[in-house]
Amino acid sequence: MPLTDLSLEQSRDFRPEISEPEDFESFWGTTLDQHERFPLNTSLTPFDNRQRLVDTWDLRFDGYLGTPVSAWLHAPAGATGPLPVVVQYKGYSSSRRVPFATPFAAAGYAHIVVDPRGQGWAHPTIVDTAPDDGPWGGGSGAPGFMTPHLDDPANHYFRRLYVDAFRASQVARSLDLVDPTRVALVGHSQGGAQVAAVAGLAAMAGVPVSVACVDSPFLSCIRRSVDLAASGPYLEVVSWLRTHPYLVSRAFQTLNHFDIVHFARRASTRALFSVAMMDATCPPSTAWAAYNAWAGAAGGVTKDITVYPFAEHPAGEEVQTWNQLGLLDQILR
Repeated sequence: MPLTDLSLEQSRDFRPEISEPEDFESFWGTTLDQHERFPLNTSLTPFDNRQRLVDTWDLRFDGYLGTPVSAWLHAPAGATGPLPVVVQYKGYSSSRRVPFATPFAAAGYAHIVVDPRGQGWAHPTIVDTAPDDGPWGGGSGAPGFMTPHLDDPANHYFRRLYVDAFRASQVARSLDLVDPTRVALVGHSQGGAQVAAVAGLAAMAGVPVSVACVDSPFLSCIRRSVDLAASGPYLEVVSWLRTHPYLVSRAFQTLNHFDIVHFARRASTRALFSVAMMDATCPPSTAWAAYNAWAGAAGGVTKDITVYPFAEHPAGEEVQTWNQLGLLDQILR
């Protein structure tokens, strides 16, 4: 895959002017306020993961408008806590997958793997997502989620997904096994977008987060990404707008409510990013834009970015997990 975006030198200082929706603060403030009246209704059911060194629970909680969300909770076998917790969000098309031991649980953390609402077509699992998802259908399904309700951000899929992600972080802090003062967020691609959104929403809500790890993030500089991406979910938008040219402006006004650059500006927590410079799915310049915007209004916030010059969308994979474990050990211990 050749370079198709800005060079590394150009990307390091890439700070595009992305106008924020006039109602961005009120839209998300109202969304958070609206969900305070919905209890989390957390449930934990021990799950036989067929492994001896890690305990697993089937974790369920109520997400967007009280509709159910699934997750796995992993912890070192027999741990009583309070443990630092890593909340992990998954990429587009993924699921919480099969509940095998994870590097984070092996490192001594509680580890929550959140199932993305209604997805799961790309990876195997042995337990479906929450079977009753209210008026939006149940279980998992096939693509895509980018174009329904492009005329209205209040009903768009990513409003639901970001709320699910934020409430997952609330669930993490509420567990008896967890130390609520030591919370890390981790995610790649769509998961990276959720990390950035939760970090921004947490800052708006005055909720502390210890560290955010954002890898090859999706939904950054969305308008630019739709122009440049050669693969992946942005092409859903291209296909839809090809036949609805009169809705181009309205569609991008809606998507702009979910652009993580706006959340990144509000974030106030320590961050570790990664970027793949040959990423055809999430153009690398857009990852740099989110990184450069991070904590724009908060002085003294430490942030770093790991560059993979010849990697495509998966970026550093296990190498980046290794880097994250090193940072988490410094911060969460």
